[in-house]
Amino acid sequence: MIRIQHIWFVFALFILTATVSCEKGDEYYKDYQNNTKVYDGTILKYLESQRGTYDSLLLVLDRAPGLRSKLMGTEKFTFYAMTNRSFEIAVKALNATRKLTNKAPLYLEDVDQLELDSLMGRYIFEGEVTTETLYPYIDGLKAKSIYGYDMHMYYNVTNASGFVSGGQQEIEFSDVNNSIFKRYWQTTTTTAVNLKTTNGVIHFLSASHDFGFNKFTSKFSQ
Repeated sequence: MIRIQHIWFVFALFILTATVSCEKGDEYYKDYQNNTKVYDGTILKYLESQRGTYDSLLLVLDRAPGLRSKLMGTEKFTFYAMTNRSFEIAVKALNATRKLTNKAPLYLEDVDQLELDSLMGRYIFEGEVTTETLYPYIDGLKAKSIYGYDMHMYYNVTNASGFVSGGQQEIEFSDVNNSIFKRYWQTTTTTAVNLKTTNGVIHFLSASHDFGFNKFTSKFSQ
């Protein structure tokens, strides 16, 4: 009888432990990267503080002084940041195309300033748009960038370790190409979201993103 009671005690303890572990695991994955980080400075100051990561982005902003001033001002903005790699991809694709027609290579400091400014403007939005903002929009949010160009933001939580929607938060960020049909959209994703600054919020795009959503080549290849 004592042996049976002992077995039942061990079994009950196992069930309790497993239940607590599962609850802890569920909560862990639910909250994965859910904490909003804060930087005590402007969007521009943050980019400048990350040496060796956003040099190309800062070069473009130097050539787009109107946008640069907004990212260092007091008004609130949402900005999708790109690393040097995104610009490297865009420039490499452009010059591969130009080479086919025996044209000289062009770089960020060479291309038309107004066109470059227009492309960069598609990554900046008035006000703060966080994942919390996007969460209620089942089909995502169509938003006009700072120059009125239509873009789209869709909040998603990736799967992790067998948990559906239990992984990292991300935003699918799309150039809709003036179309309601997703097959015509160009989409990239974030690797990190919701960095709060004194003048807005920064989301960080994947290093595989092609700056301009492939339009850098089409605009400057001629």
